Formats: sequence, structure tokens, C-alpha cells
Amino acid sequence: MLRTLRPLRFLTHNVGLKMIVNALIGSVSGIVNVGLVIGVVFLMFGIFGVNLYSGKFFYCSLEPYSLSTQKDCEYAGGSWELYDHNFDAIGRSWLTFFIIASLEGWPDIFV
Repeated sequence: MLRTLRPLRFLTHNVGLKMIVNALIGSVSGIVNVGLVIGVVFLMFGIFGVNLYSGKFFYCSLEPYSLSTQKDCEYAGGSWELYDHNFDAIGRSWLTFFIIASLEGWPDIFV
């Protein structure tokens, strides 16, 4: 088990690497502060999104672009489904904003 800690001895011998690790450890508090600010901004816009868009991110399973109401969709034999990323709850809206901000999967949201 102590063999896993053996690479840490390399830090004491390499001055440049030790300086980088110390800088990373010293910047953790700043990174946490930025993360909290971003989380609060996502929360504010999430509340705003829930107020504006709650219950409006549905689509028809048959023809999502031509059948735009639940009544028409069910009459055609489809099911009225909710998109994965929506603003129906604060947690879902926060997750939606995180996906948009990280640029991973955002084209699926904006389709």
C-alpha cells in the first residue's frame, strides 16, 4: 500500500514540479470561490428559466416539428414526451445551464 505513495518522493527532488503542486494547492480556494459564484449565477438563471419555461419543453414522438400540441399528437397515435434537458425544476435547469456552459452536448438542447 505504501508503494502507491512512492511517486510522491519525486516531488521532493524536482523543484519545478514542487512549485507547480504548491501553486495548485494554493489556488484551490480561488477555484472554489469561482465555482460558488458560477453556481449562484446558474441558480438565478435557473429560477428565471423555471418561471418562464416550466412545462413547455414537450414534443411529439411521431413528428416533433409538425405536431405541436398534445391533442394533435395523441390523435395521430404518438405520445407527448418531455425533453431530457428542460426547465421544469431547479435541478434540471441547473443541469441544462451546466451543459450549455461546458459546451458538451449543447446542440441537443438547441435543436
